[in-house]
Amino acid sequence: MKALFRAAGAAVFVALLGAASAQAAFVVTAERLDLDAERGWLRAWQVRITDDGRVLTAAELVLDRAAGAGTLSGGVRALGPEGELRSRAARIRFTRALQLLQVDAEGGSRLHARGWTLSADRVQLDTRSGVAVATGRPAVLTGREVTAAAPRVLYRSREQQAGLAAPARFETPQGTLEGQESTFRLREQTARVAGPVAFRFAAGQGVAREAVADFAQGRVDLMGPVRVRWRSSVLEGQRVVVWYRQGRVVVEGPSRMRVEEEDLPRSP
Repeated sequence: MKALFRAAGAAVFVALLGAASAQAAFVVTAERLDLDAERGWLRAWQVRITDDGRVLTAAELVLDRAAGAGTLSGGVRALGPEGELRSRAARIRFTRALQLLQVDAEGGSRLHARGWTLSADRVQLDTRSGVAVATGRPAVLTGREVTAAAPRVLYRSREQQAGLAAPARFETPQGTLEGQESTFRLREQTARVAGPVAFRFAAGQGVAREAVADFAQGRVDLMGPVRVRWRSSVLEGQRVVVWYRQGRVVVEGPSRMRVEEEDLPRSP
């Protein structure tokens, strides 16, 4: 006869769905559950999953041990070394020994970690590597005074580094920097942006071949050819540094500037 167990009321402890090794740490607690131990199938409500230092909570869980997969729904929250991941729903994958491999969060997903927030329609977290991939409308990484956006963001939590797919866009209170693929080092607040690059700050706007930004210093190094427009005047050079908080533009090396009459100082 099929082994079927139902329980309700106080929290219920279920370890390894009744048939795993003693070494595994996968534990489910719930206020109510429906367990088919023979098939390795579980449905639980007001659930909490712990797995080697990780904690996942949700309103409901449907888990199939044979498939190595489960679905969480209703205010999903996952805490781990990478930070706090929240979403409306999530799918989980685990090994035959019930070791958690992946959390695939969907619907208003947000990963909060070390002063940064990664948000997207979908955030897929690999628990072994600590790598999160965010996709959807678009993936956005915010923190301090910088916001980075791209159609896809690959966040390496252990290195505190994010790879942004093209087109990548950085926004600060003083202006924007846009380009193709970018590597964003979160700890140092620096980003290398492949070109063509477009920028717009109070100190000037224009295009460049590539750029390196230091958001901690408020500096963007533009490599040429660089073309900067300030009001009606145009500056061209091979290397230009924009100190965007100070409203300064510094040209390093040979340059050419065409100054329009309306930008010249007015005589009293």
